[in-house]
Amino acid sequence: MRFTRWDEVFSEEDTHETVSKLASWHLSQIKNEAVRERLLGVLSAGPLAICKFDFDYAALDSGDARHLRQCLGFFTKREDLDIGIDKRAVALGKFRESEQRCSEMNDIFKLWSSGNFQFFPDTEAVLFRAQRIIDNILGDVPNLESLKFGFGPGATTQVKRKISSARSKLSQRFCCSEDLLPVVSKLLEQMPGWLPSSSDDCDQDQVLVDVDIHPCKLSFVPKNAKTDRGICTEPSLNVMFQRGVGQYMTRRLLHFGVDLLDQSKNKRLAEIGSRSGELATLDLSMASDLISIEVVWHLLPYDWACFLSYGRSSSVDIDGAVQKLQKFSSMGNGFTFPLESLIFFALAKACCEKGDVVSVYGDDIIVPVSRYERVSRVLHDVGFAINHDKSYASGPFRESCGGDYFLGTDIRPFYLRGRMSGQSAFSLHNFYVRRGFDEPASFLLQLMSESLKIWGPDNYGDGHLVGSYRRKAIGREKGWCGHTFDTYVLAPLKDYKVRSGDKVLPCYTIYAVGPDFDFELYRFLDPYGERPKAFPSYRAQSAFYRRVCWG
Repeated sequence: MRFTRWDEVFSEEDTHETVSKLASWHLSQIKNEAVRERLLGVLSAGPLAICKFDFDYAALDSGDARHLRQCLGFFTKREDLDIGIDKRAVALGKFRESEQRCSEMNDIFKLWSSGNFQFFPDTEAVLFRAQRIIDNILGDVPNLESLKFGFGPGATTQVKRKISSARSKLSQRFCCSEDLLPVVSKLLEQMPGWLPSSSDDCDQDQVLVDVDIHPCKLSFVPKNAKTDRGICTEPSLNVMFQRGVGQYMTRRLLHFGVDLLDQSKNKRLAEIGSRSGELATLDLSMASDLISIEVVWHLLPYDWACFLSYGRSSSVDIDGAVQKLQKFSSMGNGFTFPLESLIFFALAKACCEKGDVVSVYGDDIIVPVSRYERVSRVLHDVGFAINHDKSYASGPFRESCGGDYFLGTDIRPFYLRGRMSGQSAFSLHNFYVRRGFDEPASFLLQLMSESLKIWGPDNYGDGHLVGSYRRKAIGREKGWCGHTFDTYVLAPLKDYKVRSGDKVLPCYTIYAVGPDFDFELYRFLDPYGERPKAFPSYRAQSAFYRRVCWG
């Protein structure tokens, strides 16, 4: 049982044997005997018991909490585990549940608008303040000419994820939701290179094109051992509109201290909260799926609600059956993440006083402990659900944006997402090296053939093993010096098949990476790249420093 290739994957039996040995080592490190015995029983009971296991941080110290969480981390996020649950059915059930809850909230807000319903006075005051905050953040609705449109790396209703390159998408017929039709001509004007040449029977300044009307399509991707994740795949023109609007909203939020490109602020505050006990971390269940239509129309300025409504898909295809959506936008919509961040930030800010710490990244919310109950109540009143298993306002633990802290100590485990592979073995080895756990790191090295082991520095990914390595100097003859090292990467498949969109690609590329291109806000996909192929290749990465010669 040894890895000979970076892309090699262990069998289910070998994976279970490997993680069982690693879990046993972590179990032996737990000093609290009662916790150790209880966890041993859970590990013996099998994956289902492990995924349902819960514990109290108050009974642990930071070392025991770290080892306990790592034992669970080998199982709870595994997509390959069969614990007797139909994960697709669970995800579909959650989607239908979210639709029902959004429908109820839409009815409540309609009653509120007609004067037949009233929220609690405190909630009414928070909603009013949140409206003012959102209006201030968003400002005026932008012109389409000022937005940067483009494709993301994901699938559309016409192109599957595995071939989702820009070339593939540019080669498809124009496609959008019925909601986008009023502005689709203005959207296409922003990219004239994509339009066909005008025909003789049209005015020279006009071009007639066919546009297919598609609803978004509900699909499922692996999430963990208990459920899949439901995602709505959008039509191609909607994707472009949503992406451009989403980037604009991201920039507006950044001006008000909400950085959706960097999770480090939330992690830092979670660490502070775990030490001081003064900050609470909130996490929401099905956050994006519970953004009802009416809550958007109530909280956002009217012109912004109209503008965003053009880009959404109001209907969804679920296994061939099309139905109206009760949510405003779902996961898969390009502006859902900044929209939910905007709403949660405004509601949390409206619940707090001037000077209070408020930080939001998606549905990860951080507020003072003294405001926790008020924020939770208001979010519940407008249709959102607090995930109490991942929200913390007391005790020594805080969790936000992938940062797990116990009294200021990072106890984030390594989550195994599937069967053990050479790639995950490299990542786990480096995780242990960074944590100072030499024994399990050495055990993983024994699973690798000598020809597979390549070494390099930390902070350059996990395509190599972190440790001492031989530096390859370069640049000395040019008056400066640096070094390179080898690392494994996932090399994208190249598609050189001639496509109809190839003639549009140069214009699209120039448009996407123009002189005002924002590399932080727009990650342009390699136009020829397809989904990464799982085989190792070598890429030289370099760390340079400048040598100045004084005459």
